[in-house]
Amino acid sequence: MKPIKKYKFDITIAIINYNRSKFIDRSVRSCLDQSLSGKTLELIVVDDNSNDESISYLNSHKTIHNKSNLSIHSFNLIRNKKNMGTGYCSNLAVAKSRGKYFMRVDSDDYLNRFAADNMTDILNYNDNYGYVYCDHYRTDEWGLKQKIIKLKSKKILLSHGAGILFKTDLIKKVGNYNKKLREAEDHDLILRLNKITKGFYLPVPLYRYYIHNDNISNSGNRKKYIKLIKK
Repeated sequence: MKPIKKYKFDITIAIINYNRSKFIDRSVRSCLDQSLSGKTLELIVVDDNSNDESISYLNSHKTIHNKSNLSIHSFNLIRNKKNMGTGYCSNLAVAKSRGKYFMRVDSDDYLNRFAADNMTDILNYNDNYGYVYCDHYRTDEWGLKQKIIKLKSKKILLSHGAGILFKTDLIKKVGNYNKKLREAEDHDLILRLNKITKGFYLPVPLYRYYIHNDNISNSGNRKKYIKLIKK
């Protein structure tokens, strides 16, 4: 008898979206167009009850994907009936994940084409690491590279929870993302993971990070949530 595979896919990438119709197309394409060396990928998009054109774009992507018959990929679209926040959506994506590894991508950000493949290889061949994280390129609205954000310090890492590839088992082991946190859910998860494992720092800018006035991280509430986490 062949051993039963615990996971259907090697990698799950989750996009959490709320009213990012202007950028969601770019984000989805960057995930589905990953160059993979014999690996399979699952994309989960959790739409947090957007009221813009996001769902129209996402449904178009899903239709095109279903017609393509790509067996190495899966596209799962989930829409919340009401806005629940990033922590809830991230927790839901992990619960629905069928990948050995899990990465979250913000809906206004995107990935280098080789990000998933390179980062997965690091975890495949280094059992003592629970997650791998890379540098970011800060970009403008059109995706033009402006500045490299180095994530080599713990403080900076805790401010950038997207673009990190985790072992899915370990996320579940520490209790998954906190559903109640609308911000700083990434900060909270990494703190809990660091008690049982460690991360591998890959000093290569494989994640494209677009910062603008509507970023959740600019709302001013992140510091408040971090104080609650520390309590």
